[in-house]
Amino acid sequence: MKKYFQLLVMIFLPLYLSFSQSTTFQKVTAASYLEFKDVCFINESTGWVVGNLGSIYKSTDGGQNWQKQQSNINSHLKSAFFLDEQKGFAVGDSCKFLSTTDGGSTWKVDKISAIPSIGASIYSVYFADNLKGWILASSSSAGWILSTTDGGVNWTVNLTVTAKSMNKMKFFEPNKGIACGKDAATIYHTSDGINWTLAPTPLLGGFTYSRSDLRNIYITSANEAYIVGWGSLVGAQPTIHLKTVDGGATWVYLSQSESNRTYDNLYNVWFKDANNGMATGGATLGSLVVRTTDGGQNWIPIKAPFGSVVYGITGFGNKVWISGGGGLLAYSSDFGDTWQLLTPMPSGTIYGIEFPSSLVGYAAGFDGVLHKTTDGGETWRGGYLSAGNKTINIQSIFFVNENVGYAACSYQMVAKTKDGGTTWSEIIPASTSAKTTSFSAYFISEDLGFVVGKLDDGLDIIYKTTDGGSTWTNKMDVTGKNLRDVAFKDENNGIIVGLEFTARFTTDGGTNWSIPTFINLPTGFDTKTANIYSVRFISENEAIAVGNKLILKSSDSGASWSYIQTASANQLNSVSSGSNLVYAVGVKEAWQSIDAGNTWTNIFDTTMFEGTLNSSTVDPNGNAWFGGASSSIFTNRIWVGVENEGQTIPHGYELKQNYPNPFNPTTIIEYKLGNSSLVTLDVFDVLGKHVAKLVDAYQPGGNYSVKFNPEKLSGAVYFYTLKVDGKANSKKMILIK
Repeated sequence: MKKYFQLLVMIFLPLYLSFSQSTTFQKVTAASYLEFKDVCFINESTGWVVGNLGSIYKSTDGGQNWQKQQSNINSHLKSAFFLDEQKGFAVGDSCKFLSTTDGGSTWKVDKISAIPSIGASIYSVYFADNLKGWILASSSSAGWILSTTDGGVNWTVNLTVTAKSMNKMKFFEPNKGIACGKDAATIYHTSDGINWTLAPTPLLGGFTYSRSDLRNIYITSANEAYIVGWGSLVGAQPTIHLKTVDGGATWVYLSQSESNRTYDNLYNVWFKDANNGMATGGATLGSLVVRTTDGGQNWIPIKAPFGSVVYGITGFGNKVWISGGGGLLAYSSDFGDTWQLLTPMPSGTIYGIEFPSSLVGYAAGFDGVLHKTTDGGETWRGGYLSAGNKTINIQSIFFVNENVGYAACSYQMVAKTKDGGTTWSEIIPASTSAKTTSFSAYFISEDLGFVVGKLDDGLDIIYKTTDGGSTWTNKMDVTGKNLRDVAFKDENNGIIVGLEFTARFTTDGGTNWSIPTFINLPTGFDTKTANIYSVRFISENEAIAVGNKLILKSSDSGASWSYIQTASANQLNSVSSGSNLVYAVGVKEAWQSIDAGNTWTNIFDTTMFEGTLNSSTVDPNGNAWFGGASSSIFTNRIWVGVENEGQTIPHGYELKQNYPNPFNPTTIIEYKLGNSSLVTLDVFDVLGKHVAKLVDAYQPGGNYSVKFNPEKLSGAVYFYTLKVDGKANSKKMILIK
């Protein structure tokens, strides 16, 4: 049998190692968590986060590791409150009220029927002891505060607010609480827990506000409390900060100096003592964290190198935890001077993906997520791109080599890295207008590059640099349409494309841009809806452009384009090429061409890809990579070589040899998880073809056993690959028939 196995390996392994054009794809990354709305720590070690689709996670080591708890609901959770390490509550949509008496190992689910609207959400919960508690619930047009004296079995409505929604409620001590809602005229306070009094509407610093949503509260003493809320760049509406010194009876607006003033929503506020506090929100230009050291008189923005909205904050002394969109979890041990990202893979739609070498790759996108691999895509390290204290949506990336790269972002910003993505600098500063966007960057060398985008609807801009972004020249209104992509084959010859069937080409390095001709357009072709989103050269003179239900090919460097007939019925977002293959991906479609773009086959796998693919690239080894939603990255590269056989996946993860082996007809595969993890277990043949998916789930730590019964497979050598949070390990097995 040993000789039989060795013969198979000698025959098939070389074929596998040279095989890089498989049409079978696998998902190699995914977001670690869903959106988190609240974080609650009962001491410096033990805490919980809650969020979308009933997500509840617990940490017992200060947030370094998190274990998923089973809530048994799919409703979004809004808030959590714990009396001690065992007794806690979580609340959310559809009047859901969850309670635990064992630290979250089990949760009891109730629906509070006393809430007047069955579709309302519960946004806040507070218990003074095991029996006495309060909740705040709200619909889009009304709000209620309810209390219980029997641990949540029965509830009584204490306050009804009509025609306005309510947002949050906090208590300083039993019976003494404050609630806020839709606007500055919706602040209530109580001193007995039953009767709630409406406070006078505070003046808002002389600024004009289109709305004045009040998002959250923190009470520092029996008399002092803070409320934070609305802010907007549109109309220059500063972030709202309010303070009371009489227990909520009256409130004053805390005006900030122009240098400290922010223009974004704040969703939460927390104080470690009477003077020192933080407030969190964002994310127009990234996560927003502001800090005060003088009792709220001055709120100073501090660096928070994340891109998601920060909804939750809590802490003990200088130790602070925050949570937010994209599954963001972060920790500071020094009151916000520095931050540690706790989320392995933050969630964001992948708009750009690049492999400057066979080992080093980058993927970037929504909320400024920036993920990196240094082992050819087998494992990825999640993170964000932060430049100039801003973390903005990344529209595309372009890397000249492993270390030097550029990112085109929303709000016009273009960023550059010289150290492989560790640090970034703004080389085109961010603007304050949401209508400005840099959509694409393309560099012929580290010094010579182009960026295209828009300054306003219908106003395009083309930037050019010859010194690596230190200085720029620009051309505006070249096409009168928003530009979406740019590609060059050399320093003189390039192509730009954009909305409403816009394309131009240059032969003089961008000094002049000419209108191309179009051939074979279908009868009745609507140029108004035929947006072109992506273009790439696939050879010396050939280029492919894709867009809304269309694929175009040029054989003369963009001077003329032929319409390629395909069955595409949706928007295509990205085109890439390599190893004689061309790929075009988009909404529920992934097209492959093996003849330089003349004919195409849709290889979209509905069991693998998840709706829309937004980006694509081909690495130097010819492997295709697609980027999708929720930090999903897909590839047709297969890791089934023997180089990692027998290794133990770090941090307590272990893949065991199947038994029996060889086998017929079934075999058992066992593995161990040190912590709760995203797990896939797949089987491949020696050519890298995916033949079976045995596991694809988020699993708690523990020992697992999977039975494999390959009824339809032929006798041969196969490889089974366990991937745990992006780290993979493979072993061989032999099926005898």
